Amino acid sequence: MSGLVVALWSLAVGIGQVAFWPVLPWDADIAVALLLGLVLLALLAAIGGRFSGLPTVPRFAVCYLLLPFALGSCWALSANHHSLAARLPLALHGSDHRVTLEIEDLPQISGAVANFGSPQSVHGYFDSRFRARVLDSEQADFIGQRLLLSWYRLPPDSAAKLTSGSRWSMTLRLKRPRGSTNPHTFDYEAWLLEQGIFATGYVRDRDAAPEYLAAGSGFSSAVNGIRERLRQRITGSEKGTSDLAQEALFRALLLGDKGGIDTVTQDLLRRTGTAHLLAISGLHVGMVAGFCLLIGGLLSRVVGVFRPHNPVLLAGVAGLVAAVAYTLLSGASLSAQRALIMTAIAIATLVLRRRASAGLAFVTALTCVLLLQPLAVLNAGFWLSFIAVAALLLRFRGRNSRSSNGFEQGRSGGDGHGAVAHGQASLRYFLSAMQGQWAILIALLLPSILIFAGVSFSGLLINLVAIPWVGLVILPLIFLGAMVPHWLGAILWRLADTQLGWLLEFLVTADRALPGWQSIPNPAPVIVALGILSSLVLLMPRGTPGRLLGWWLLPVLLVGLSPWQRPKDPFLALTVLDVGQGLAVVAATEGQTLQFDTGASTGNGWSAGSSIVVPYLLAEGRPRLDALIVSHGDRDHAGGVSGVLAQLNIGGLFAPGQLPQRLADQGAPEFTGRCVAGGGESYGELELTWLWPGGEGLSGEENDHSCVALLRWRHVRILLTGDISEDAERQLVARYPGFAPVDVLLAPHHGSRTSSSPALLDWARPAQVVFSTGFRHHFGHPHADVVARYADHRVAMFNTAVNGAVTFTWGDRHALPEIRCARNAPNFWLHEPVSAKSGQSFYPCQ
Repeated sequence: MSGLVVALWSLAVGIGQVAFWPVLPWDADIAVALLLGLVLLALLAAIGGRFSGLPTVPRFAVCYLLLPFALGSCWALSANHHSLAARLPLALHGSDHRVTLEIEDLPQISGAVANFGSPQSVHGYFDSRFRARVLDSEQADFIGQRLLLSWYRLPPDSAAKLTSGSRWSMTLRLKRPRGSTNPHTFDYEAWLLEQGIFATGYVRDRDAAPEYLAAGSGFSSAVNGIRERLRQRITGSEKGTSDLAQEALFRALLLGDKGGIDTVTQDLLRRTGTAHLLAISGLHVGMVAGFCLLIGGLLSRVVGVFRPHNPVLLAGVAGLVAAVAYTLLSGASLSAQRALIMTAIAIATLVLRRRASAGLAFVTALTCVLLLQPLAVLNAGFWLSFIAVAALLLRFRGRNSRSSNGFEQGRSGGDGHGAVAHGQASLRYFLSAMQGQWAILIALLLPSILIFAGVSFSGLLINLVAIPWVGLVILPLIFLGAMVPHWLGAILWRLADTQLGWLLEFLVTADRALPGWQSIPNPAPVIVALGILSSLVLLMPRGTPGRLLGWWLLPVLLVGLSPWQRPKDPFLALTVLDVGQGLAVVAATEGQTLQFDTGASTGNGWSAGSSIVVPYLLAEGRPRLDALIVSHGDRDHAGGVSGVLAQLNIGGLFAPGQLPQRLADQGAPEFTGRCVAGGGESYGELELTWLWPGGEGLSGEENDHSCVALLRWRHVRILLTGDISEDAERQLVARYPGFAPVDVLLAPHHGSRTSSSPALLDWARPAQVVFSTGFRHHFGHPHADVVARYADHRVAMFNTAVNGAVTFTWGDRHALPEIRCARNAPNFWLHEPVSAKSGQSFYPCQ
């Protein structure tokens, strides 16, 4: 391995590992000073020949390991400090600002939906989500910053002008980048930091109407303008309807815009292991570059007839220009950037007739991506993309020379054996494709389990058909159709549209016939370590000594990843998930799982049930709920029900009054019951007693219709209260005199001013209380008076808006719970002083 490759690896590792530090020391200025000092020290030592006097091994360690690693660490430390500082100050959270901005990306526009009560379409209007860069503002710190914005009830005339590169003057309500923090779920806050988002927010069009200024200018605006025109061609916005049945897939494959893909198609791609086909990656960039390289080679031969020249120069330029153009048109994702760099190196070596190892191209791409985006390691796509390529390089290492020798032998076999030679070549291609898919499956098995809590076992066979179908047929038709005149492009696009339709039919058929997505809980660290070792050994080229030892580790892995585990000691874990302004609580023992409420959903399709509750439960190895309790019909409690029902097995569902009938329309199981005071259920050692409401003749939609349940496990008592008000609290106190103290109280109605009365606190005498609220939500929960009331009663208070998800765990031998808070995780972007409203700054997490 050359010194350059080792140095690049050290530099890349030095950059990437800083993203996992629990705290960033010093500040950006000190980091820059250290970086410059190291560079100066290296230059002086190199000029003065100080390194030449060292023995070979120490010199190699200093020059190619320690120094690049230190330079990368200082570079990332400075960049990460700047990323933290480039966020809206907390003091301005929720404030309004008039700014001039430019739309940076393709806006996602859909029909407007009312977000109050049940989702309802607002005819004639649109909802939009887009990124923008601030061009002018009264706040000087805002200029040049990137915003992630929503515009609700967008008028049709404004929707037509809201295009990529357009410039607007509008009033915005801005919020500091913030996200729900839960174990095993997507870290939205880390994603916002990695994307460089200064603030999120929405357009305030009622106070001052947004003003369209002009179309954008410059290179970036030109690229965005081309992307916008292509999107209009795909969606048929000029005609009012699209001629393409699969226009959402067209937008994903050509423009990297996956916003229009419906949930049914997304689930199908996930189950069949083909979702990667829509993520712009080396497959797409390489296919486009290879296609144009071939066209350029043919043109080069024609030109060479009239004028001698380097025959590969024109082909290389055509391939590189096509790769650059496609990367820009597709939005330049991380995987596309990596593929572009590796493609550029490969084309350069081809044109210059030089040799460059695949390993050098790989680590160069890795280093370049991390230099540009030190926080890219927080992106799941980064790991999936680079691991997949690394697996192929490792598996086929040294294959080129053997393949070329075999090719020459085939050619020398004579004309009479042409059919046999072609058959052998086809067989070799098929076997290589199988080995490539096997290598990717082995390499991505653990990352898929750790990131997505599962893996698609049918993907190995399905991708043997899907990858060449998309890469060799569909993608060239789409890309070529975008380059040629409209009349010819329309023909090519219709052919591609037909092919995409057939591909989806094939995936549906394969999904029915083959075992699909398998949920697997997060494995223990020792299993992860064994999995990495086994994968590395199995991916070694054929003939590597000890390669077969990897198979001996597979039985251990299968046992470690299987649902079977040694018997666990009895325990109860109560987790109040961070779902924003809503409620979702999981109560789990060693054998039973209960879910109380499912969080909210929004009109644009986001659901706390499918995005937070389900990933958490699957990663915990709990694909089945013994019972799902929906306290009442408010959207912040029942909005995620459909997402939970779609992905988990439910033993029973309980809700108040007539609410079960409405939930049955969302796919609720046949066995449903009503929570009525005096009744109850038992699940192993978990005992659920209904305390409220008093009867069945209710709609189940009102706050005071909420199910109030006492959950008991051995000596532990937990009171779940939904959204009841002070009036219902007084009735509870009167109905159940002499009520024993509870260990944990879920604060009624998120701690609103109309709940948590003194009578309730005197009656329940909780040791701990949890407020499930949104960060600085406009409802202002929990109210300052309520907080003071709990403080007067000396109740330990927790708030999901401040602490993230809160987990209480009781063991068989411990009377006091172990308490864990998600925002106490060792991530530097979570550790900041929070002085929120209503005294939220003093909530402890033990």
